[in-house]
Amino acid sequence: MDRSDGKNVLIDAVREINPVNLLNAVKKGAYIDVCNRFPDHFPFSSFHIFIEERTDDTLTNEFTAMFQSITSDEIMPTTTHCIVKTGQEDIFETDDINLLSWIFNGVIIVKESWMTDCLKNKKLISKDCNYLVEKVKFKGIVYDTVLQWSNAMAKGTIPYLYGVHVVMVMKQCPNVTTLVAIITNQGGTILDKFPEKENYNRGAHPYLHNNLGPIFLIHDGTVDLKVYQNDPDRLFTIFTETELLMFLLKREININTNPNPVPILVDGDD
Repeated sequence: MDRSDGKNVLIDAVREINPVNLLNAVKKGAYIDVCNRFPDHFPFSSFHIFIEERTDDTLTNEFTAMFQSITSDEIMPTTTHCIVKTGQEDIFETDDINLLSWIFNGVIIVKESWMTDCLKNKKLISKDCNYLVEKVKFKGIVYDTVLQWSNAMAKGTIPYLYGVHVVMVMKQCPNVTTLVAIITNQGGTILDKFPEKENYNRGAHPYLHNNLGPIFLIHDGTVDLKVYQNDPDRLFTIFTETELLMFLLKREININTNPNPVPILVDGDD
């Protein structure tokens, strides 16, 4: 389910912020209140709905026939909603990074029951807010951050991985396209070579993760990274792909409240 360009056009439009001004404000420790930049509702005629393959086939076909103009069986950059199969307690369960990427991109995740009710009453197509998925289960663990992700993306809050520099330490990475899209969409920087420590400031941390080092090493377990795990300057944060996805799903925030935060890079260009 990779986007053609790794981005969601709707979210990009909503998050239309001057990047230079944003970075400067963040470096100065400013709080950016953008809660009123995005309306709570928008006309259903602007919906672009994708339905995941695990939903009931008959239900999906009938719903698609009724709402042909706003549904698609193809992945589109303009997708606003993704209808998913939910289990007990309306939990969306998946270990598929491509489905999880919808959450991280701020796409509205909706229960399959929305389709059932819309077939009975077409007017309910505008009541998507009554069918929102709130919880996702990944690798056996339930996370209740689905709405946090969609709200954060809609309101244009500071990208979750702003100030994070990422290195892929893997011999093979089948999900590299999706992984890179998730990281860059969340403000992270993908490095094309291993970073040199002398280019980074001691005491530097990503803006939303004051407890972590700014250099994220994403590995597959085939490389010995003990020297970086034990780095005395604590510049490195080490994850497997699964651990990174869990980190994102937790969506824990530890803001650097220092009015003069230490720049990530020595030259000051984060």
